[in-house]
Amino acid sequence: MFNAPLSVARADRLVDVLELEPGARVLDAGCGSGRFLLRLVERTGADGLGVDVDAAAIASAREEAARRLAPGSRDPAASSPTAGTCAFRDTGLPDDTLERGSFDAAVCIGSTHAFGLGDGAYERALDALSALVRPGGLLLVGDGYWKRPPDAEYLAFLGEPTGIDRDHAGNVGVGVARGLVPLHACVSDDDEWDEFEWGHRRRIEREAAAHPDDPAWSERLAKSRAWRDAYLRWGRTTMGFGFYVFRTPRDG
Repeated sequence: MFNAPLSVARADRLVDVLELEPGARVLDAGCGSGRFLLRLVERTGADGLGVDVDAAAIASAREEAARRLAPGSRDPAASSPTAGTCAFRDTGLPDDTLERGSFDAAVCIGSTHAFGLGDGAYERALDALSALVRPGGLLLVGDGYWKRPPDAEYLAFLGEPTGIDRDHAGNVGVGVARGLVPLHACVSDDDEWDEFEWGHRRRIEREAAAHPDDPAWSERLAKSRAWRDAYLRWGRTTMGFGFYVFRTPRDG
């Protein structure tokens, strides 16, 4: 659902940790199809803004928001007493039109690469998001980490940059070194990883079977199966995904 190894139960727990009030302004940087932001808005009554460079994903997010946030369509069991709003913008990051210090919270799950590929993407994301939230505002960032030192063969398969630079504790430490206060940290479990990885594999197998004479789909299928094998051999025990909630300094 969230294009990350993230279950609905863990997503709801992360939203609860943020303790957002109705009307809080929330930015989701690299929001994709907006599923996490929409769930946050439904549960808290916040006013969300999702940005992503993928115009097709943003179009899908807008359609989903129109359906889920329309009067009379909200699920009373999942909704806050105050209905929130959700807008989406197809733009790259950083976006100079976003006003500094104007958000109560900022979210970036699996999209730190939106702030630049290669080493330091996680750090750049923390810096950029910190500047966009008010003093004492909140950040929720989801990013990769190494469960154990990666095998050389696995690194060769992934290629550089891997986008992963440290372990779970190291990701927390990067925030602390920037003056951020860690409030919560957790990691995806094996079931979440399996659902995420095998969901991608099923989709590609299905689409490739529907286009047996399409060379592009044949190539995607071959790459997907190679990734499957690498996940089973190395990735499942080596690559982790963590979620980090930080509070920015109250003095700005």
